[in-house]
Amino acid sequence: MSLEELRTRRDECLAEREYLSLLRRLVQGRAEILRAELEGRGDEGDRASLVERLSTILAGDEPQGASRGEAVRVGVPDDELLLARRRVERLVADAGISDPTALDDERLAAAAALLSEEEREVSAARGDVIGVLDSVQDELKRRYKDDPSLVLQ
Repeated sequence: MSLEELRTRRDECLAEREYLSLLRRLVQGRAEILRAELEGRGDEGDRASLVERLSTILAGDEPQGASRGEAVRVGVPDDELLLARRRVERLVADAGISDPTALDDERLAAAAALLSEEEREVSAARGDVIGVLDSVQDELKRRYKDDPSLVLQ
């Protein structure tokens, strides 16, 4: 494979990883909202509305994963952002969860499970993309090490 083709594939992998990362976060956010609503229903006494609790729900208390040692890439193109949002909206519409407070406990739990499964699938696809990206990066590093002048080409 030519150096140009390797670079093109690396860039495609980076773009796909960014898209899948965004999609995963959107799905996770919806799932967290549903789980919080379900858990909140079991709490005794007066509790804040779902809307009032959103910032706390979405802030999460899970630590971020280890860094891959790469420069932070900011932004996903608008068309990819729109695709991710539409995919999540379609999933939400299919599950009937546009208003979690209107669902009974059984439907709410089923919808949360559906979103969790979607998140696992997106995470698996993201992991596959990262595997390809790592292979391409390794080949680029090998070529650059063998001939440092390639970096400037």
